[in-house]
Amino acid sequence: MTTKKISELPAANVLEGSEVLPVVQDNATRKTTVTALRSGLAATIHTHTLAQIADAGTAAGADTDDFATAAQGAKADSALQHDDMGSAAFEDAGAFATAAQGAKADTALQPAAAAGFATAAQGVKADNAVQPDDLAYPGLVNAIINGGCMISQRGQKSLSNSWQYGPVDLLAVAAQGTVSAGVIKHMSGVYSLSQTGFACFVENATLGAGGAVLFRHRIEAKNAWAFYNKAAWFTARTYHDLSPSADYIITVRTPTSADNFASLTEIETDTITIEDDDNTDIALFIPDMGDCRNGIEIEIKIACGAITTKDFYVADLQLSIGEEKQPFDLRPLSLEERLVHRYLRPVVGIVGVANSGSNMQAVLHHPGMRIAPVYEVNAPIAMTDGYTADFTQSQGNIENIHENTPHYGRVDIAYFSGLTSGRFHIQRAAGGLILASAEL
Repeated sequence: MTTKKISELPAANVLEGSEVLPVVQDNATRKTTVTALRSGLAATIHTHTLAQIADAGTAAGADTDDFATAAQGAKADSALQHDDMGSAAFEDAGAFATAAQGAKADTALQPAAAAGFATAAQGVKADNAVQPDDLAYPGLVNAIINGGCMISQRGQKSLSNSWQYGPVDLLAVAAQGTVSAGVIKHMSGVYSLSQTGFACFVENATLGAGGAVLFRHRIEAKNAWAFYNKAAWFTARTYHDLSPSADYIITVRTPTSADNFASLTEIETDTITIEDDDNTDIALFIPDMGDCRNGIEIEIKIACGAITTKDFYVADLQLSIGEEKQPFDLRPLSLEERLVHRYLRPVVGIVGVANSGSNMQAVLHHPGMRIAPVYEVNAPIAMTDGYTADFTQSQGNIENIHENTPHYGRVDIAYFSGLTSGRFHIQRAAGGLILASAEL
């Protein structure tokens, strides 16, 4: 028999069990079959339960479908981890803006940008303020000159049925009904009534049946044009001691020709009931001033009936352009005085030359008046020739007007005695005052 290594033997076919195999048993080489060899081995099927396997984990009892795949595990390794997330990750989606809302937020007005806008309160103030379109120029915030009653160039006057300009410049006063008593005065120190402390005061008026006290102010055409076809407010302050109340009839009119108030057309009127013993406001809204370019007249009529020793005040008169009522516009005293001088001003520093023993011709200077004025003298005029004697009229008078313009006039001043013809004379402060009036 040829000796060969086992590795050199040819491969066997599938074993059936009867094939003979050499084995070493009890230190001797013996033979056995495949079947006998198999019978000595452990069974091919496990008969242990999972609980009998001490080192098996809980996963041993699960199917593979119960676990993530390797690919899924890789994704889990790179996924957002719990510790990586902020508190927002634990909220519901409803707690957040949508993408569409976020897009709107990107283009929305930001709080920092809102700082450039007015507040609601500031907006309301702006709505109520005088608008540029409301005013032709700032001087007409109040078109009533001397509405604060500060300027007074005449003394007090007795109340009358005739209109007369009294101690409050540019404010005319009249009465209806039989006038038995009453004085028109310029009142000061009434700060509870007016911002200026001044007022026009009718004191101790005693009137018969149908009695009324009236106040009137007129605005010339050159100022009235700014109110053309615009809304306006008339306001004033007042006081009376009638009991228990009085009707105030406020009427606004316009003349049919420029600065000629002989014929008037009514623009607006209203009646306001005012309680007695109270400093209070009166106001009239005029929705449309219409064609008021010829001028404006404002009248306050206090329908008091028959009264005995009753008092009436008016102050802080104002006519302003616009649909919103404006606070009283208090102008500086010096400015108000300059405005008044267009209508009423004193004539001072008179120089004249005697042309007889009782008369002299004099030049009166009053530049910038509305029209050529009329002259009134409140007391006899005193003159001096400067080196010989002083001369005073026996009665206050201007005899003749030779020339008269808005800026100056040449007049005769008579009722002197002892003048020397051809001698110049100058005015003395001791005498009366000449007022030049171009009032409406």
